[in-house]
Amino acid sequence: MLIGTLYFEQGTIIAAVICSLILAGVLKGTIGVGMPIVALPLLSLFIDIKSAVMLLSMPLVFSNLPQALEGGKTGRCLMQLMPVILGTIPGLFLGVRVLLELDAHVAKIIAGLVLICVGYITLLAPRLQLQSRLVLPTGITFGFFGGVLGGVAAMPGPLVFIFLLAKGLRGKAFTKEASLYLVVSAGLLAILLTANSQFNRLDGLVSMVATLPIVLGMYVGQHMRDKIAPETFKKLVLIAVIAAGADLLRHGFFS
Repeated sequence: MLIGTLYFEQGTIIAAVICSLILAGVLKGTIGVGMPIVALPLLSLFIDIKSAVMLLSMPLVFSNLPQALEGGKTGRCLMQLMPVILGTIPGLFLGVRVLLELDAHVAKIIAGLVLICVGYITLLAPRLQLQSRLVLPTGITFGFFGGVLGGVAAMPGPLVFIFLLAKGLRGKAFTKEASLYLVVSAGLLAILLTANSQFNRLDGLVSMVATLPIVLGMYVGQHMRDKIAPETFKKLVLIAVIAAGADLLRHGFFS
């Protein structure tokens, strides 16, 4: 589906898709997270939601891999993520099934709702504090709903990030676990999508190539860190994302 969608599009659409990926990379390079939150609404202006989710699956893996491996002790970190991963697996199965069976207009409505919810949750950043006895059930729960959002809109991260912060993770420890979770969940997402008859290995290859403009954007974003206050930039982006979600809802209901 993905390679067919891009093959039959005009050169201007392909250029717009590449620019969308670069802009999403700029966000990740500037604040370290949020690539699919920007990429999905931009891509949905030019290609369908299903193709957009497939296109973002491999860039999610590769753009987070360096941070996931940084500092070593990756195996131990993976074990700490097990409650979340156990919840994510069935969540992804459900999310991908919903995505692939949706009508295009319904997909836009759901993606719009997801964007608005994720934008508000990330913008408000609720501060929770978990007791150790609640880590396992809470991790599975947040992982499940993170997996659903990952399958429907390539956004497995925001809900799980709240859980990781509630565990008390900060700084490099948070970045490592968050990045490792995105690598695992996005890798599973790519496998589930390419295993479906609507996509194939060539679509996976196209998704891998889509990592290049995102890496370029990340390079630009990293050099913008000293010129723009990250929190200000993040808030402006999230407000734009909420507006983009509302626009997707409008197209879904009235197109």
